[in-house]
Amino acid sequence: MSSSETTASAFSSSDTAALERQTETEQPVTFEQIWNDNHQKMSGEWVRQNGYKRVCLQFPDDYLPHSNAISVCLRELLGPEEVKVFILADTTYGSCCVDEIAAAHVDADSVIHFGNACRSRATRLPVLYLYPELPLDLDLLLGKLQSLRLECTDRQVCIYLDIGYQHLYGEQLQKQLVEALQPKDLILEVFPPIEGDLKASKESSGLERICIFIGADNQRFANLSLTAPAAVQWHIYDGASASFTAKNPLTAQFIRRRYFHIEKCKDAQTLGLIVATLSAEGYLDVVARLQTMAKGRGIKTQLISVGRINPAKLANFLEIDCFVLIGCPFNNMYDSKEYYKPIVSVFEAEMALNPAWHMRYPEAYVMDFKQLLPAGRSFLPFDVGAIPEHDVSLVSGRLRGVVNDSLETAGDSASLALATQAKMSLMTTDTGLSFEDRTWQGLDPALGQTEPAQLKQGLSGIPINYTHQ
Repeated sequence: MSSSETTASAFSSSDTAALERQTETEQPVTFEQIWNDNHQKMSGEWVRQNGYKRVCLQFPDDYLPHSNAISVCLRELLGPEEVKVFILADTTYGSCCVDEIAAAHVDADSVIHFGNACRSRATRLPVLYLYPELPLDLDLLLGKLQSLRLECTDRQVCIYLDIGYQHLYGEQLQKQLVEALQPKDLILEVFPPIEGDLKASKESSGLERICIFIGADNQRFANLSLTAPAAVQWHIYDGASASFTAKNPLTAQFIRRRYFHIEKCKDAQTLGLIVATLSAEGYLDVVARLQTMAKGRGIKTQLISVGRINPAKLANFLEIDCFVLIGCPFNNMYDSKEYYKPIVSVFEAEMALNPAWHMRYPEAYVMDFKQLLPAGRSFLPFDVGAIPEHDVSLVSGRLRGVVNDSLETAGDSASLALATQAKMSLMTTDTGLSFEDRTWQGLDPALGQTEPAQLKQGLSGIPINYTHQ
């Protein structure tokens, strides 16, 4: 492959990328599991009682084959009422978020959201969440859990139900789980939670905790296991395969990788703030807070909104050293191996920019950026005066911060040993970094400079057999 071909492939996505993109739900679902009598009754009553007239149905990629049938069924269910139903697909940021942007294009007054959901509080439209109802062999589950009975005797057990099993939530299931495990204390919770924070994170009994997730090893489990308070052990029961495994999400390798990205964020001269949500409450407050902290450290910022991100899109911003993804709790942690610059979450940027987090080890990761705002439980005030004048980078070994007069006059040898950081003002939208210096010119038509081409008859027929062949 030539160098030009290599460069072109690095800055453009494959023509089959959209077709090969993996869906966000691991276990295939059937029509009956996502649209049964319970779903029909719930959605029909919700639309009628509230008098909605323009309803959007938002589906993830793997639900789309059933979207038309569900839309037709809902219209028939509503009967003679004048209600228009629209189908939303290929969401702006992620299928877990309510796509209020697409709904606004059809002037919708409500959204029915199917499948995986982060349950970020929507600010513009009322939302009804409908989860699939997956089958679960309770006898097999209880038999698997009995192997943990000895470990649970003097401990608190927290059991979380994934979205496919939330229809089983109730007192009957809790009684069966208590009989199988016989713990000191048992908390049964759904995830994502219906309202507010998780019950297990609110209650602090002082007991060691064992956590069990009934669902697949997916993004929801990763989010829960990182944000929940520290547990003795995590276990996953996959209802589809009936497998029961133990897993420790906070491995040393994961911690090293994320702290490496935090150090890269500290070293950055320019930060790109990627807005990956326009509906989650408080995202503008987080943007203002990140800009303030970056300005205090002399770091320039640029606000970016590119929809669903990919390496090709972010590769256009060559001046940016590190990206901060401002998204919902399920869409703000990226493994940026395929990207040209690291991508950090809001919490990791907070740890990098706010000196109050220096030498402070968090009990758990913060995925919801609202918890970092003044009303959040993980809020730490930012004091620009606490920023150290000199700080050594753990990545490059160079000195960060203001360079004193003696070092400024030391010549080139000192400049090679230090990474200076000028105290620049906050970047505004009208300057655009160095984009004003970029120029691009398309094909030169050379009008009037060349002879007109001779008209010739083109190909006709179908590609497998043209008429002249």
